[in-house]
Amino acid sequence: MTASALLDAGASRQEKVDALRAHLARIAPARPPRVGLPSGLPALDQAVGGWASAGLSEVVGRAGSGRLSLVLPALRALTEQGRPVAIVDPVGWLHPPGLDLVLDRLLLVRPGARALWATEQLVRSGALPLVLLLDPPPLGRGGRRLLHAAEAGGCALIVLTEHLDTRLQPSLRLESVRLESARLESAGRAFRVTRGCPRQDLQVSLPASS
Repeated sequence: MTASALLDAGASRQEKVDALRAHLARIAPARPPRVGLPSGLPALDQAVGGWASAGLSEVVGRAGSGRLSLVLPALRALTEQGRPVAIVDPVGWLHPPGLDLVLDRLLLVRPGARALWATEQLVRSGALPLVLLLDPPPLGRGGRRLLHAAEAGGCALIVLTEHLDTRLQPSLRLESVRLESARLESAGRAFRVTRGCPRQDLQVSLPASS
């Protein structure tokens, strides 16, 4: 009997619920959850499962907010495993020797005005588990292209930016926030997390560096 028929008949409430569940399972089967790329930060991994392993994550915050420190543990772990990662640095502010990574597994790209094109090629290649894009120009429609490219290449793309782009729909967004609680501020930096659900304040313990 179909779900609609059960609703019209004199079925019990439990029979109606069971029928509706079976009907939904047929027309919209549940998708298995995506396995995230471990961030190396227990609070973040526990809250959201790590970085989107085949998608785009956005970290919003000014220099000194701890934004780069959010990404460094994942970069470090991957390079220590012998896996290559890439950092796209359009404005040339990054100093790789200060990152405590296995540098011969790091590809540093400084493409200037062609940052979005270069990033798209890297994440779509399928050769890199993680690509970090630093302070790009406004993404506009390019944000959707980068998201699709990351999904196609099975790559975790993390965009580090000072300015929130409301047109961008990342798989995961972290925004640096100031919390009033002195106890929280002394314990670590605070980031507001958005992942397809209402925002929540997440406390993430980080080093004092940028």
